[in-house]
Amino acid sequence: MSTPSKLRILCLHGMVQNGTIFRKKTAVLRKKLDKIADLVYVTGPHLITDPKYTSEAAREAAADPNASEELKPYGWWFPISSYPNTEEGYYSGFKESVEYLKDVLVKEGPFDGIFGFSQGACLAAVMAELLENRSLMPHLVSPEFEHPAFRFAIVAAGFKPESQDATQSLFKGKIKTPSMHLVGEADTLIVPERMLALADVFEDPVIFKHPGGHLVPTNAASRNDILAFVSKFST
Repeated sequence: MSTPSKLRILCLHGMVQNGTIFRKKTAVLRKKLDKIADLVYVTGPHLITDPKYTSEAAREAAADPNASEELKPYGWWFPISSYPNTEEGYYSGFKESVEYLKDVLVKEGPFDGIFGFSQGACLAAVMAELLENRSLMPHLVSPEFEHPAFRFAIVAAGFKPESQDATQSLFKGKIKTPSMHLVGEADTLIVPERMLALADVFEDPVIFKHPGGHLVPTNAASRNDILAFVSKFST
């Protein structure tokens, strides 16, 4: 009997991180899922050098072409406190990140699921709905776009892009893509109420609450629950 192929999960880091950092921070989770899933990490296209969000060392790395990529702070859009929305109503850099991810989906896909943390979780939820319902924003994801809808989404410290005018048509109805939401009860950056508000727009969301702050939980309970959720899609 042939061995079933592994699931493929696209992983989106948080702001002022990168794919390498997110891969390291989720190493124990990746090991837990290893038999059933491959986690594919990508780095956002925008270097973030705003002093409010980055250390001096990170800004120095961003300015040094010879610095290790792991040290450089990237994001999926620029900080909204310092960058106004574009004339089209998008967060600065958001639309470019959607185009970047579409390119990843076509060239490196298909992917069964998407997993995002914080800013990456917000974008993961947006991508899940755009792929599921091509009529919402066809100029971003058209009916002809060749990648199918995700089979599932894992959303850690996620939130709605509430101040982004261009995406106000999103999150109005229930998203049918099965989802799991990781909610840190001590998170002060993205408070639990915002995470739960995003979870509420999904149909029958699986919610895992943990006592930690702004992070992806990697304790035994969280690993077991995430494995149980992902295993439902492994056939």
